Amino acid sequence: MPDQGPMTDGRCGDPELSQELRDALTLLREHSDNDDFHTLVDDLLAGRCGLVEASGTAAFSDVVFAGIAREIGHLTEDEKRRLAAPAESSAAAAESCATPCADCSGVCALRGSSSQ
Repeated sequence: MPDQGPMTDGRCGDPELSQELRDALTLLREHSDNDDFHTLVDDLLAGRCGLVEASGTAAFSDVVFAGIAREIGHLTEDEKRRLAAPAESSAAAAESCATPCADCSGVCALRGSSSQ
């Protein structure tokens, strides 16, 4: 897949996760009426920008983060605790890994540089 590179910048080059991201972004695009988000997803899928860059845009926030916030608002406290547990475990594991992937310019590299 020629445009796989930019999509993997948030997942250290894991092609399987990249396909999951592609599928999720495509689904979000199909269910969104936000033209800026449509353009952003098109750019992501075509490799014209990376996931880290896209996630910092207003269009991404308006569709993705706002949707997540709405859904979290409907959860019970017990459901919120169950959702937070795996994230807390992942955060602890991430803190122990201060070495970024050799060819990763995304999240892992940022995490590695912030702990040095």
